[in-house]
Amino acid sequence: MYADYEYYKTEYCGGLFDSAENFKLYVRKAERRVDTSTYGKLSFAFPAAEKDAAAVKDCICELAEFLYRVNQLQAAASDSVGVVKQDDGTVKGKVVTSVTSGSESRGYSASGGVATIESDAAKDRKVFDMAVYSIIRDGLTGIPDANGVNLLYAGTYPGKCELWG
Repeated sequence: MYADYEYYKTEYCGGLFDSAENFKLYVRKAERRVDTSTYGKLSFAFPAAEKDAAAVKDCICELAEFLYRVNQLQAAASDSVGVVKQDDGTVKGKVVTSVTSGSESRGYSASGGVATIESDAAKDRKVFDMAVYSIIRDGLTGIPDANGVNLLYAGTYPGKCELWG
């Protein structure tokens, strides 16, 4: 793993994940997305400079939190699927606004809520993909790997071209 739970808690000052196991699940997903966007450079040339390594770890932690929040919203959305019949006979989609455990009462709202990038990403795969790449782009633009090649550089990696020797 590029970023571990200790780094997340102490250096990144993260507080969203309550356990190392929960963090590990989402950080692995984040790392796969970062590896795809960096064309696998981190696997063989992780940045040597401390500030550049920290930028990679911070980006992965931010992305892991984003993936977690989107997942939570998707789970909540599936629990609140249904409709509310209004007094005038119209039907609107419902959103759970409160749940009480005692004698089980639920509150529903027929109106929308506050839109966030996470809520939009939870509903639309294209928005999700754009948000993921935006986090990666913002976190890794201008960050070089151990060989000085920009992590987001999409061209032929110097010294890795087998066709031309």
